[in-house]
Amino acid sequence: MKNFAIGCLAVLVVLAVAGGGIAWFKVIKPGMEFAGGVAELGREYSELNEAIENRSGFAPPADGELGEDRFQRFLAAQRQMRNALEGRLETLEDKYESLEAEIEERGGQAGVGDMMDAYGDLTGLLIDAKRAQVEAINAQDFSLSEYNWVREQVYRAIGESVAVAAISNGAEGGGEFEAQVPEATREMVEPYRDELLQGHALAWWGL
Repeated sequence: MKNFAIGCLAVLVVLAVAGGGIAWFKVIKPGMEFAGGVAELGREYSELNEAIENRSGFAPPADGELGEDRFQRFLAAQRQMRNALEGRLETLEDKYESLEAEIEERGGQAGVGDMMDAYGDLTGLLIDAKRAQVEAINAQDFSLSEYNWVREQVYRAIGESVAVAAISNGAEGGGEFEAQVPEATREMVEPYRDELLQGHALAWWGL
């Protein structure tokens, strides 16, 4: 199996988080700005969230500890999401490697067609990722608020910030995430660091 992190770096981190690729600056970002991409994704996310079966409220544990059962459910959900997207990411990685070479040959100029095509690729990927997330959330009987809390705690426990995009929907009340992550949670999560980093780019997009 090709390392999922490579696909994420090529398609999401480089294009959306790190912002270091030609394709991001010349193609994806202008395309999303032109089409009002984040607002559109927010609407799509909200609609897909309606399919989440567990509608119960969630209050974080008083001691702030994640707990083994909740963490294992999160891992299972993340694995299901990665499996659902693996082939798609590899295809887009190849496409954008070729596109960056073409842009360089044209003197660094991307056409409107390039922008809109790339915007469609990225938004299509994120919508598919959101569908995969909803299915994984349902499979593990998470509510959206519980899943969001667990995701935040997990990535903070391994020392990674998750600058969740505005499209995340449902990650209300960010202040509740400011408390120190318990040492027991850090110790439980640390052995899975490499695996968790494979999904960090998706987490950045609120997934």
